[in-house]
Amino acid sequence: MNADLFWRIIESSRSGFDPNRADGNMEQQLEELRSLLRELSPEEIVGFRNQLLDYVDAAFTWDLWGAAYVIGGGCSDDGFMDFRGWLISMGRDVFEKALSDAESLADVASAPGIEGVFFEEFLNVPAQVFEEATGREVPEYTGHSRVHPAGEKWNEAREDLERRFPRLWAKYRASAP
Repeated sequence: MNADLFWRIIESSRSGFDPNRADGNMEQQLEELRSLLRELSPEEIVGFRNQLLDYVDAAFTWDLWGAAYVIGGGCSDDGFMDFRGWLISMGRDVFEKALSDAESLADVASAPGIEGVFFEEFLNVPAQVFEEATGREVPEYTGHSRVHPAGEKWNEAREDLERRFPRLWAKYRASAP
């Protein structure tokens, strides 16, 4: 599956609600994504899943993890995976802007907290649809997966996060205790 088709499917899964809202309607998007993937062959579903995991890996950066940490008031390893699922679910434009500038998420992530920017279920849909269609588990992903995030590591000290992510800090943490 090529990148353009992948992103068209993502954009189509967002239809029917405001694409600029961080929380959108996650359940509605999940159902629409399931419906769209059911129209694909099993091989195409695997291709979609592989593209999805390639983008999850591309977003495995310290800057995006720091953004998730600031927006969510903390972010574990698993939480960061869920954040990357949300980021991809927001579409190509939001994803690509965030890859080049994590602070761009201050314009998108309208509601701080777990409900808005952590979308665990999104990453599971291709495997679920594949299993539903074939009765088998989705084949193992053989693409590249980084072991460590790319970029410069941050630390949890307020001063470091506020310096590295000033817009996000001002929006989500400035009034936090």
